[in-house]
Amino acid sequence: MKSFIVFRAETQAEKDAIFAIELFEHETYKLIPGSKNSYRTDPGNTNTMTLKHSHVYAKPKGRGKELYSVNIDGSGHDGSSGMQIPGSHADHFSSLGYTIGQDNILESIELSAMGAGSYELVLLDDA
Repeated sequence: MKSFIVFRAETQAEKDAIFAIELFEHETYKLIPGSKNSYRTDPGNTNTMTLKHSHVYAKPKGRGKELYSVNIDGSGHDGSSGMQIPGSHADHFSSLGYTIGQDNILESIELSAMGAGSYELVLLDDA
């Protein structure tokens, strides 16, 4: 168990990191190699139970529509689950330590990896 002092220091470090991102947000966007798409990476936050993740935009410097956001574990963030991302994006994020599935689909489940009894199918009736 962490002491209160250690917990407080970690919490303050997370707040400082988030503040720095907001303060210098215009400097945090990077281009995905070989494209005009930009992204910014946000740190994980234990208070909001979010993982480290990146937001990807259609244009440089975070301009244009947000295309998707991806967590470090390869799952979709902010409603991006189930989206297939371009191969060049998947390669780039994989090189940064993100775990992207071979099908480039965010938060995909490979049924072959699931063993018998590891899941339950539930059918809901609209009645």
